[in-house]
Amino acid sequence: MNHAVVVEAARAVPGTWVQAAAYASLASAESAARRVPLAERIPAYEPAGSFEAYAASTGSGPFLWVRSTEGGPYPALPARMSVRIPAMTGAAPGEVGVLTVSVRPFCQVCGGPRGWDVVGPVEMHVRNVLVTVDRWSNPCGHDDVYADVLEESRRTPAAVDPAISRGRGHRPGDPARAGVFRPAVELVLQAAAEHRAMHAKQAAALLRINGHVEAAGLVEVKIRAERGHLSAKAAAHFLTVEGAARRSTSTTRQESNA
Repeated sequence: MNHAVVVEAARAVPGTWVQAAAYASLASAESAARRVPLAERIPAYEPAGSFEAYAASTGSGPFLWVRSTEGGPYPALPARMSVRIPAMTGAAPGEVGVLTVSVRPFCQVCGGPRGWDVVGPVEMHVRNVLVTVDRWSNPCGHDDVYADVLEESRRTPAAVDPAISRGRGHRPGDPARAGVFRPAVELVLQAAAEHRAMHAKQAAALLRINGHVEAAGLVEVKIRAERGHLSAKAAAHFLTVEGAARRSTSTTRQESNA
């Protein structure tokens, strides 16, 4: 790979991420990403601190991306990108709903940054149902398909808020952080405290009976994603994270529109 050529291209567009190289393994790409900002063993990136870098794994293999910091600082990439997508989460089988999912902010084709900073609401008809979901465009030009984003989210480890979950395993966290799902989380936690072996399927049924239809639908989607391996407490944790993510997304949009 010719790092000198990459450096020239990146310096021409400071603050913009530029694809630098493909690697045989993610470990090698991550090693390069650590060395680029330090200009360690890669003198083309001197002086140290002139460039930022990250490594991303894609269906085509791992890639290294870099950007010049000249004229910065520039917005940092988020650990995760939360978006609303259409999904079958309604009360009846096949009924359309909306699911907030979390994925890494990298294009799954080339590893470039996704359009995490241009996410916006859009209304669309799905099976004759009008829903409000999110739409974004990626700077690299590769489009994200909702079905692919949903599948990707199921493979993406959550970037867990330490205030919600600490240590290993699922913990229910503070229902106050669950936003719109607080009543649903409190209901599930109360039932789970009385029935220690309570499964998420029972939690979903309890939610539906008590009128928490959306929360029940989300738990049922999560059960399918986990192939049935989900406890009631884990479902409460999932709803807490989901509610917190929605509140965070809503706050960010309000601030950007202020």
